[in-house]
Amino acid sequence: MKKFILDQVGYILFFYSQITLIIIVAQLAAMFSDAPLSSGIIFYLFLLPTCFFIVFLIYQYVRQRDFYQLEEADSEHAWFPEPTNHLLRNVRNQHDKQYSIYHERIEQLEQQKQLEIDFIQQWVHQMKTPVSIMHLTMQKERVHLPESFTNSMYEEMERLQQGLNLALYQSRLQKFERDFHVEKILLRTLVTESIQEFKASFIRNHVFPEQLIDESLVVATDSKWFRFVLHQLISNAIKYSKGSSERIFFRAFKKDRSVVLQIEDHGHGIPTQDISRVFDPFFTGQNGRTFQESTGMGLYLSKEICTELGHIIFVNSEQNVGTTISVKFTQPKI
Repeated sequence: MKKFILDQVGYILFFYSQITLIIIVAQLAAMFSDAPLSSGIIFYLFLLPTCFFIVFLIYQYVRQRDFYQLEEADSEHAWFPEPTNHLLRNVRNQHDKQYSIYHERIEQLEQQKQLEIDFIQQWVHQMKTPVSIMHLTMQKERVHLPESFTNSMYEEMERLQQGLNLALYQSRLQKFERDFHVEKILLRTLVTESIQEFKASFIRNHVFPEQLIDESLVVATDSKWFRFVLHQLISNAIKYSKGSSERIFFRAFKKDRSVVLQIEDHGHGIPTQDISRVFDPFFTGQNGRTFQESTGMGLYLSKEICTELGHIIFVNSEQNVGTTISVKFTQPKI
């Protein structure tokens, strides 16, 4: 109602200016005829038109009330009220035309995006086959090849495999709600299986895992998605501890109603100025310039996946001392 009144201020001022002008003219005419208007008549000249004007304003407000209440509508289910005059009907027609154009464009963009996602997923799956064949070939021929060569080839194939997984999970993340299933999982088992997948990488880089997780700890998560997160965290821990002969510690403990998993390395650490941005997409920071392998997407995707799963991931690090990545799970009710 307040906004309606504000919109009518111009009409109200014009209305009363006209009444005032009429009364002045009538008063001047009455003075010339030696019969000036009394104050009662002047008040009546103001009151009677005002009553009719108020009735008119109320009528106009009732007709246009829906338009003034549009902002209170749910933005997801916004609607355009039935026009009450030609001006609003023209506005609605233009609105409908624009809406149709934008809706059609959005549908085209969504279809294009889906085609890109489908292509990426199909391409990744096709590329995984030759990578697997290369892996098998290397295992078969490694006895005939220099150790330095086989180590280098395995490292490159692992890098290629990780890149393919990054592309695959980035595309899958677009439809995350259709492709996840949260269940109760033994945390130690999930971490052990992930460590085993990096067994060759641990040995090749002279870094050793040490798991200190209680076998009874249970977390609620999606094993497939969180396995990807673990792979990113383990890969980073190995990469930045390479050749140090240090251990990477896997710890977990209960905190209030949650379980916290920590992966701690004693590698190069993260510069203080980079810590707040390590979860940004494509951010590589100082370590990315030192270690040319970094894409800046691993931790970003890990953060996005943890957020979707309801987990909290955070990092503590000190340069030349080491890094601890922590993931906080909500404790399931057994």
